[in-house]
This record gives sequence, C-alpha cells and structure tokens, in this order.
Amino acid sequence: MTRPRKRKRAGLTALRRRVGKVQVPVALGMTLVWMLLFKGFQPRWESLGLLVLGFLVSVLIMVLFPMPPITPMPRFHPVHLVRLVLYVLAEMVVASFQVTVIIFTRRQAPSSVVAVRMRTDSDLTMVCTAIAASIIPGTLIVEVNRSERVLYVHMLGVGDDEAVERGRRDIWKLERRFVMALGTHEDIAALRAGGPEALDEQEKQETREGGERP
Repeated sequence: MTRPRKRKRAGLTALRRRVGKVQVPVALGMTLVWMLLFKGFQPRWESLGLLVLGFLVSVLIMVLFPMPPITPMPRFHPVHLVRLVLYVLAEMVVASFQVTVIIFTRRQAPSSVVAVRMRTDSDLTMVCTAIAASIIPGTLIVEVNRSERVLYVHMLGVGDDEAVERGRRDIWKLERRFVMALGTHEDIAALRAGGPEALDEQEKQETREGGERP
C-alpha cells in the first residue's frame, strides 16, 4: 500500500510542477494561432467556444510536452490585441470584396509571388503573420525561409512593381500589429529600426538629394 501511495503522490507532484510551468503568454499566443487556423474571428457564436477550447488545448499541450522557458518572454498587450483582431477582420472583408471584383471583371487576374523579409527575429510573430496572411483572401504563404526571416507570399491582383511594394507593405503592417500585441521590447525596437517607415524616409531623403543636385 505504501508504494502505490508514494507513486501517486509523486505523479501528482510531477503534474503540479508541469502545470506550474505553463507559460500563460505562450498559451495565449498558441490560442491566437488556433483561432486564426479555425477562422475563430468570424462573428458567430461558435467563436467563443473555439476561444475556450483553443486555450485549453494550448495548456494541455504545454502540460504534456513541457517546453523550456522562452526568453525574452512574449508580452501580452490587450488593447493592441483588440486592434489586431479588428484589423484582420477588416482586411478579410475588404480583400473578399476585392477578390470578388477581380473574378467578375477579369478573365485572368495578375498574380505574383512576393518575398517579404520580416523585421524581427520572433518565430511567434513570423508564424502568426504567415497564418493571418493566409486566411486573408487573395494572399497565400507558399514558402517560409526561417533562417533568412523571409515569407514568400502569393498575391492575387499584383502585376506591377507598385502593386508588389503595396503588397509587401501590407504584410509588414500585419507583422507590426502582431509585434505590438505580443512582441517583446526587443521586437518593438527591431520593428521601429526598419521596414516601411525607414523605406519611406530613405526614399524622401533620396528625392531631396536628387532635387538638390545641379
């Protein structure tokens, strides 16, 4: 009787340790990915159930397969998360309308595969950005180069250089939303160090210098 009790206590102790090691920010990030995969942000009653189920599944995965602590830990920003959800929903609506117009007004819509280099080193941000881009109509991730931090995105309705740059900036906007919602201070600093904002300033500077030259 003593040995089974000791084993039971040891099992309960091990379970408590695993539950205690559950990283809530990581679980929330996994829940967000779950919602994106199952289109849980659509306005329907099932979305609430998907949210709860996604969080429970995330916790269960972390209990069954303990992960080492992530450093630095993701930061959870509720206000920016709400803005992220609203932004993705709005993009889905607008993109659905644009794809419908393309289908009914053109026989063969132009498309391109655009390489988009991420501005941060966060794997969580890269995964979330890739999934969000894939659920928005008209865009689809065809390849991910993790070592180079590059997403290769197939974009519908992109046929010239201007449209390519516009599409690339749309992916950067998604990345920015995820960084502001879940990113660390390091991610935010890396975000502000490059990307569309830096490109805009560079282009303006080059335009000024070109105008000043005789």
